[in-house]
Amino acid sequence: MDGTTIAALATAPGPAGLAVIRVSGPAAGSLADGLCAPGTAVPPSHLAGGTFRFYRLRDPADGSPLDEAIVLMFRAPHSYTGEDVVEIQVHGGRAVPARVLNALLALGAAPAGPGEFTRRAFLNGRLSLEQAEGVMELVGARSERAARAAAELLSGALGKRVNGAYDALLALCADLEATLDFADEDVGGILPVPHLHARLEPVLAELDALMALFREGRLLREGALVVLSGPANAGKSTLFNALLGTNRAIVTDQPGTTRDSIEESFFLDGIVLRLVDTAGLRATGNEIEREGIARARALAKSADVVLFLRDVTAPAVASIPEAPADGPPVIRVYTKADMLSTGAAVPEDGILLSAQTGQGMDALFAALRRVLQLRADHLSAPAVTINERHAALLQSARKELEAACSLYDSCAEEAAVPAASHLREAARTLGSITGRSYTEDLLDNVFGRFCIGK
Repeated sequence: MDGTTIAALATAPGPAGLAVIRVSGPAAGSLADGLCAPGTAVPPSHLAGGTFRFYRLRDPADGSPLDEAIVLMFRAPHSYTGEDVVEIQVHGGRAVPARVLNALLALGAAPAGPGEFTRRAFLNGRLSLEQAEGVMELVGARSERAARAAAELLSGALGKRVNGAYDALLALCADLEATLDFADEDVGGILPVPHLHARLEPVLAELDALMALFREGRLLREGALVVLSGPANAGKSTLFNALLGTNRAIVTDQPGTTRDSIEESFFLDGIVLRLVDTAGLRATGNEIEREGIARARALAKSADVVLFLRDVTAPAVASIPEAPADGPPVIRVYTKADMLSTGAAVPEDGILLSAQTGQGMDALFAALRRVLQLRADHLSAPAVTINERHAALLQSARKELEAACSLYDSCAEEAAVPAASHLREAARTLGSITGRSYTEDLLDNVFGRFCIGK
């Protein structure tokens, strides 16, 4: 940090009861003073930390009124960023917050970049790196379950587990290197191979346990891609509308009505399902419809689960594959059950469903829960989850530990030095999760995904 004082709007622009402008840095108080009329009895810079006061703000350029505001003062190091922070609460909307922010910039504040407030919180030791990511995930949470998981990350639950593994590796490195330093002084010789494995087993188990949490974390952050696929007129759009509870997709008796993919969000047990209605699969000479079918097949290949629909009253079309051989799991759904004639054969290899009457909906939800492995206690506090960055670093650390074990097993005395190097690299990699080791490029990558004002 270069000692600059930054400012940004901390709330979303647009109509609202309040808007908050955040200012952080050594000149935060004096910049806020510049918005007050000369002779103000107690300017913001004189406020004690954790207190607030009502002010009438004026444009420092011409003295015209800006707004009536509440100004809160937070003193370093007991603030979000660890610096002096002023938060100015003004009326919401677009014009008023913009005028106040522009006045602060004219007084000398620098515009904050994406995530710069949280970046300063990390650099000042107020948050670890994975906790900072928890802030971003909490802001972007799309469901209660995702918000709970983000709150767990922000609480430091992941950092505690990663730091435990990090400290264990550093201690092992120290012991291994100590035996190397004193190998010629008859202090017990090189660290025995079984001893090394015994020390690494709990670390490896912890890394594996954390990596197993990636799938749930991805579902919470991104949602599960659920693609409705099948022949034309199989009832995909009707089911799509029924699940959403609105007529989002056009439904007609004419085959080929849906020619492009339509995506909407649907919640199941606190997980966002990215529900996609696709073009009906069939042979067609229409170029636009062929493109829609090509997109439908591509979506089915990348889905988390495919709902393959067939009209139970129509003959099966064997030439239409349900999904690629190496593709996602498929749930067969036989639609239009309400139109099935009495005594007709009922398929037993899927779910018999009527979007019109609701028959089979509970069975469909149960099948989705099984395939997506959703926990029954979805509203309870979830386990710690990890994101893609964490997963990549955990996998990299595990490879370093495997390399250390392989070298040490081959010849402990000759391989002790390179093995110790692998152990330290594994520790450094784990430190990149929490920020105990970091580079500016890493911080740019993490905080560059934040919104401005956070």
